[in-house]
Amino acid sequence: MAEEAELRNTLKIAVLWVTGVFLAFSAAVLAAKPDAADVRKELAVHYYRGVVNYEAGRFEDALNEFRAVSSIDPYYKDTQKYITQSMNRLEQYREDLLLPKDSSSYEAKGVDLYFLGKMYYEKRDYDRALEAFKAILDQNPGDKFALYYAELCEQALGPKAKKESFIAGPKSRAEEVMGMEKEVSYMKEDISAKEDMDTFLEEKAQRRADRDEMIRKKERQLSRQEALLEEEKQGYLAEAKLAKKARKLDAETEKWRRMKDEISSRTPGIPAEIMEFPVYMNKAATYYQGMKDALRTSRWNSAGLNAIQASLYACDAVLIYYYSIKSAYPEHENIARLMADHIDREDAQENILRLRAILNMKAIMEDEDRPLTRSEALFLAEKTERLLEWCRAILP
Repeated sequence: MAEEAELRNTLKIAVLWVTGVFLAFSAAVLAAKPDAADVRKELAVHYYRGVVNYEAGRFEDALNEFRAVSSIDPYYKDTQKYITQSMNRLEQYREDLLLPKDSSSYEAKGVDLYFLGKMYYEKRDYDRALEAFKAILDQNPGDKFALYYAELCEQALGPKAKKESFIAGPKSRAEEVMGMEKEVSYMKEDISAKEDMDTFLEEKAQRRADRDEMIRKKERQLSRQEALLEEEKQGYLAEAKLAKKARKLDAETEKWRRMKDEISSRTPGIPAEIMEFPVYMNKAATYYQGMKDALRTSRWNSAGLNAIQASLYACDAVLIYYYSIKSAYPEHENIARLMADHIDREDAQENILRLRAILNMKAIMEDEDRPLTRSEALFLAEKTERLLEWCRAILP
């Protein structure tokens, strides 16, 4: 029993000792681990410096800062985007940053090797692209562009990435570089041929655009000429129309002058009994109602004729009632003269003008031997309505 108790005590001591060692090791590990707040602060500082340098156009300094951020946290904000953009900006000046182009040694042909590596990289042939960038690094170990793309190629290849270049020794390196240069020249010839074709197609498209523009210009000139000709034509037509109207007015003026002279030579009126005026007013009312009915059914000729008869009978009723005379049937043209000679009222002249307008329209219709139009019928109806209102107002 004593031995068992001693064994249990020994085990307890061993467990306590192991636990103490583990806790001490954990504390040391935690003490060695950097504080997360410090890491975030460092990331923010590098990222802020990178953005400032990028905005200021110092793309190389910006690239260094962003790559420092990427080494700690590759997914921090837009770090990878800024790295790519900085490299793109720096690539625009790579020919100025590399060795002079007029050097005769093959080491001066880094630009061509860089071109070859980019071509392979864009075709996703990462093995051959990596070899091209390693050949550049053999010539210039500090070339930031080759380093950047070599890293991208190794990341793309993963475990298959070749740790060493296949180029071994100066002679092999020279032969490999010359082979690469030949491949570059072939690619450049293909690109040059494509550029020549693109130039040809652009020139052809430009010639076609110039031709289309010339056609449009000619069309605009023809349109302007057609517009001018149409305007001139309309001017001639307007002048001819005005001349025709002037001749027609002259003819009508001469006709009415002769008619006036003829009416003046006739007997102005014939005697009438005063008890006849109600009969004439009833006839005027009947013709007036016929005018209204014809207007509602769009019988313009009938409406005009009824309007003329209603006006004549109403004016005869006024002459019969006040002066015991009436116009000579069937020629009623002298009724306007009878009204002007006998009726002495302030409002008589206005209504005599309405009567003359009605008689003029009647003469035109008879002279041209045609039916009345809608506008002419409405004109006669409006004049007749006002004339009848005046006649009814002055009659008992």
